[in-house]
Amino acid sequence: MNEDESYWHQQIHNIMPDLDIRSLKLHREGLVNDVLIVNNQWVFRFAKTEWGKEQMALEGELMKFLGSRLPIDIPSPEIVLEDVIVYPLLIGEEFRREVWQEADEPSKQSYGDQLGGFLRELHGVDLDSLHLEIPPTLAPVTRETWEEIYDRVVDNVYPHLLPHQVDWVETLFKNALINPDFFKFDPVPVHGDLALYHILYSPKKNKITGVIDFGVVGLGDPATDLGSLINCYGETLVKKMGNTYPEMENLMPRARFYAQAIELQWALLGIESGDYYWFTAHIGGARDIHF
Repeated sequence: MNEDESYWHQQIHNIMPDLDIRSLKLHREGLVNDVLIVNNQWVFRFAKTEWGKEQMALEGELMKFLGSRLPIDIPSPEIVLEDVIVYPLLIGEEFRREVWQEADEPSKQSYGDQLGGFLRELHGVDLDSLHLEIPPTLAPVTRETWEEIYDRVVDNVYPHLLPHQVDWVETLFKNALINPDFFKFDPVPVHGDLALYHILYSPKKNKITGVIDFGVVGLGDPATDLGSLINCYGETLVKKMGNTYPEMENLMPRARFYAQAIELQWALLGIESGDYYWFTAHIGGARDIHF
């Protein structure tokens, strides 16, 4: 925190006037929100865009609705305003890939069971009683969207790839687009951004303690959440989820596609925006994808 500190102090006190601010941690790398951790106790998330403001209201309602229905803790909003949401900080450390890799076999199975149970409940939740219109997730899931992404990749990314990389992209998209039913699915609530920094765990208990940041939650393809996990941890983790999410096996072909295509999406956005952050976002990701 440097030149922005007084500004963020004022923003916090506009919302919680009596809060004694002892420490602040600012995270501005998010696409949708700026995040403040206050006193290692409170999370303040400020929307960056008009779309983010609309999504924040939906997110607040959904987190309140989902909180008691999911087997892993998620944020519990205490304040939801037009452009900010505030909730108590969930305790836990980032569930990084090395944590998964170094865990013993019983712990790996436990992590898989926990994440599988979480996604099965999330993807299967009955939204009829919510009386809230849920928009589509931002994650690209339709055939038309992926055809459009492929065309942009050819125009903008191919000039920066080696021949063997172009061959890989061609095979990846050909196998998906040649099948007219490949992208058919029943829309369900999806998290949409299950990156490793959005999954918390307790190293002492070998337990997943929380899933955070529902900023892009919406109706979509359940395989996108599985694809995110494959991209972060590898398919060996997702395979451990079968005990608690047996239906996932039917989702695996699309999940494998999403796990690989996400890297092309980020490269494409980096080239189109000129922002180098996009190019490096997936350095160190997993590679064990089984066919």
